[in-house]
This record gives sequence, C-alpha cells and structure tokens, in this order.
Amino acid sequence: MSEEIAQPKKHRLIFIDVMRGLAVLWMIETHVVDANMFNYLKHGFFYTWLNISNGFIAVGFIFCAGCGFWLAAMRKSDDYRSFKKPLWVYLRRLGFVILMGYWLHIPNLSLQRLLSYSPAELVSMFQCDVLHTIVIASVFALILLFVIRNNKYLPYIYLALAVIIIFISPPIRQMNSMSFMPPWLGTYFVGPPISKFPLFPWAAYFFAGAAFTALFYNVEDRRKFSIIVAISGFSVAAILFATRHITEGFMGVADWWQGSPQHTLFRLGGTVMTFSLLYLFENYYKNRKIGDVLRVCGQESLFIYIFHLMVVYGSVVNLGLKQFVGNNLDYYGTFLVTLTLCVANYWLAFIWNGFKSRSPELSFRVILSLSLLFLVVLIFNPFG
Repeated sequence: MSEEIAQPKKHRLIFIDVMRGLAVLWMIETHVVDANMFNYLKHGFFYTWLNISNGFIAVGFIFCAGCGFWLAAMRKSDDYRSFKKPLWVYLRRLGFVILMGYWLHIPNLSLQRLLSYSPAELVSMFQCDVLHTIVIASVFALILLFVIRNNKYLPYIYLALAVIIIFISPPIRQMNSMSFMPPWLGTYFVGPPISKFPLFPWAAYFFAGAAFTALFYNVEDRRKFSIIVAISGFSVAAILFATRHITEGFMGVADWWQGSPQHTLFRLGGTVMTFSLLYLFENYYKNRKIGDVLRVCGQESLFIYIFHLMVVYGSVVNLGLKQFVGNNLDYYGTFLVTLTLCVANYWLAFIWNGFKSRSPELSFRVILSLSLLFLVVLIFNPFG
C-alpha cells in the first residue's frame, strides 16, 4: 500500500458503521410511512419535516458506501492492482449486490414469461435504485484506482467527480435517456417516477463519501476538523434551504427538491455534519448498547435493506405489508409497525452477523444455495 495513505485505527471505524446503521433503520420508517400510513396524514408541519429528514437516508447510505470503499482501498489497493484474491472477493460482492437490486424489482418468477415482456413492461425491473447506484459508482471508483497509481491523488479526483456529477445532473436528467437508450441502460440516467435514485446526482454522494473519508483520515487533528465540518455542513445546509425559493429554477430545474445542485449540496451538507457529529460523540455510544445495536445494523445493512423491503413492499416470492395493510395506519399504528420491524431486523441481523463470524464458509454456501435455487425455479418455472 502507498505510504502516503495512513491506515485508520480499527476502533475509529465504529462511527461509520453506526452512521450506516442509523441510515438503514431510519429507512424502515421511511418505507413504512410511504406504504402504510394514511395518505391524508401526509401533510402539515410534522410530516413535512419528517419527509425532509427521510431525504437524507438514502444519501447517508450511499455516502457510507463511499466511505467503505475508501477504507478498503487504503488497506487493499495493492492487492486490487495486483489482481489478488481481495479484488475478486470485492467484485463478487458487487455482483451479488446488483443482482439483488434487480431481484427486488423482478416482476415474475418465470424466465419464459419475462422474455415475453415488452421493453415498456420491463422498465420497472430495470429502474435504478440505491444498490445499482452504489455498484456502478464502486466499479467506476475501482477503475480510477487502477488508472491512477498514486493513492494520494485519488481523493481529489473523487471530489472533482462528485462536483461534476452534481452540476451536470440537470442536463443529463433533461435529455430523456429512455427515448434513445434500451430500458436496462436508460433507467440509470432518468429521474422519478421511473428511477428514484439515478446515477445523476446520486452517485455524487458515493464519491463525496470516498473523498471526505480520505480527507478526514489525513488530517492531524480530527476532532478540530470534525467540529469545523459539523458547523460548516449545518451552515451550508441551512443557507441553501433558506434561499431555496430564490435559487429555484437554477440550471433549468423547476423543482428545487428534484435534482437541483442546490438540493444535492443541501443534503451533502447535512450528511457530512452527521458524519462529524458521530465521530465527535463516538466515546459516548461505542461502549453502550445503542452503539452495539447500530454497529451490528451497519455491518449487516445489506441484509436489513433487502429483508425490510421484502416485508414492507413484498417481492417476487412474497406479498408485503403494502398489499396486506395498504395505506391504512394512523401515526400510532405506523410507529408500532416501524418499531416492530426495527427490532425484528436487528435481531435477525445480529443472528446472521454471528453466524457469518463463526462459519464464514457455511454462510457463503447458504447464500449460494439460495441463489441457485432461485435460478433453477426462474429457469424451469413456466407459469411465474
């Protein structure tokens, strides 16, 4: 590994796991509210601010993926560039993640029927979601790691890339990629309602996370740096939010909340503030139960992400709360369902985390067996 990059101490990784854990648990609330709360309750002061806070969840999740990429790159960049085992393990994981991203949206359990679908009918399956954005950004970051041999330049390139993505997102989203690209590709560049998390601007959060983590671990006084960043992040977010009516329409984006550079920077300001605050208060929670709970949830965030989406929205193999309950819960019911799901997801993640730690090879075989079973059913099931 290049000598210019200092490897972080192991205990300092806790706050990043905690941030990821907070994001994935808060994501459960977001989806329960969306799928199950009465629509007539989705207005007013409380819901408005809850909805604004929900907007930071996927941002934090993708940002933490960028953090994780850089932390791995600091330890394994030489192995990656030498095509050693860690590279293939990482690529295998990325492959699994993007397959799960498509699996969550697959409309039918029969390959024969899927092949008969028109391109328009397959758009929902090809929509770009959080997992797709993370994988594509990870692959591109990895390619840059191969091209740029000196690690000390990479954070600045990632930062520049994040800025470029933020400011070219409006014209990219306005070009209507679905009109001249196949659905499997066009969905990566088009915004809502087709794709809620397209590469532009969402990939910017990944590269910002990688760049910011590199900068964070290269400063001498991280506490002072975190205080400055927390104040700066809050200030930037507050100013951008307060001036949103003035800046609306910048770069042709009519809705400040939908893909505008100001909105992206607003969310990024809040995210780096959260990152810094979690570092500053790490000593408070790292030896307490809450810290342990969030750490486990952060380490098993992919498990929780997939499982809770199956429970809330359903999947190709099951119906979810959206089908059984619909938008029929009040505030109290929504809170109880959210709390129950958070507790259930934590305990399942805790069990899976321990199982993986004790039997890594067996856990891999379990995942492989389930994947092969699904593939067999998909190929040989003619009905769906």
